[in-house]
Amino acid sequence: MRFRLPAAFMLAFRSAAAIAAPFCVVSASGKQCYYYDAPSCNRAAAMVNGACVVNDEEVRVPAGGAPFCVISGTGSQCFYYDYSSCQRAAKIARGTCVARTDRD
Repeated sequence: MRFRLPAAFMLAFRSAAAIAAPFCVVSASGKQCYYYDAPSCNRAAAMVNGACVVNDEEVRVPAGGAPFCVISGTGSQCFYYDYSSCQRAAKIARGTCVARTDRD
């Protein structure tokens, strides 16, 4: 699944002490941000007919960078200039690939 986020809610995580889970399940019962990898979040979302989203309360736009970024439980990396390489890296990191909208 390809996520697109507003530029104001992207990718540089806060300090490790303050970091919350980078993924949330959003469903009829609310928003639960307990997931540190995208596959777990997607499975939980499917079980409640919800959606897995990036935790926009814990991310900011990084300075500079490539048009695609990987978000995972260990942080974010904006090194990817094509979506397919970003998706491959996201799968390895158990994260998700996000297209930067501030570059459109």
